Amino acid sequence: MCRPFRYVFVALLFPALSAFSQVEVIEDLTPDTELKLYNQHSFFGQIHSNGFGFGYRYGKIRSIYKYNFQEFEFLQLRHPKAIRSSGLNWVGSPRRYINGGLNQLYAFRYGLGTQRTLNEKPYWGGIQVDYIVSVGAVLGLAIPQYLSIIDTNNWFSGQPLEVRVERYDPIKHPDNQFINGMGPMFKGLFNLRPYPGIYGRFGFNFDFGNYQERVSALEVGAMIDLFPVPIPMMAHNNKNFFFANFYIAYHFGRRR
Repeated sequence: MCRPFRYVFVALLFPALSAFSQVEVIEDLTPDTELKLYNQHSFFGQIHSNGFGFGYRYGKIRSIYKYNFQEFEFLQLRHPKAIRSSGLNWVGSPRRYINGGLNQLYAFRYGLGTQRTLNEKPYWGGIQVDYIVSVGAVLGLAIPQYLSIIDTNNWFSGQPLEVRVERYDPIKHPDNQFINGMGPMFKGLFNLRPYPGIYGRFGFNFDFGNYQERVSALEVGAMIDLFPVPIPMMAHNNKNFFFANFYIAYHFGRRR
């Protein structure tokens, strides 16, 4: 090769090699958030101000900053004044019951939501902070409380005391006398009443997982449930149509 062409060849090759090496360095420093991940699903368990719950989320990752999802959830909603009391330990082993409780409320939720990134996780690790918003439909199931009542007909006969199962009635059981404890759960299930409504949630999600393909996060926030038809929960209290709770949840799952 002639010397002039050799110089020209080196002059062209050096910038190309330099650019190639820069590309290699940039690719090495590219954070994991650039991985091609499209779906995310996670299971979660939560505790909130008046109960507990668990659920499932599934959705599409639209970008490294946006995740749209569907969520399914089952949770308990207790009345703030619900207090469990011990019955009379005269017959068998009594179950604790809710003093003055008319119904126990459980709910199924289905909703749509979005999760947006506020602080992206560095490529070397750390915590990613997102905020989440979701809204949807809720179906409340009010299960009436049944009680085991001690039958006093055999009080003076010398025969063993027996119990009868009755639905709690604040007029019939005004002073909680002769209550042995909570009755069988299935008795209330056969007389439950549905209450449809809507719910909303706002929270912050803290993803601390070490691997981009796995979901491992804590979520804290607030949620509300609204029911057009008020639900009788406690005797001598107004019916409830609005439930507001703070919650903390743990999510685990995968991205793919």
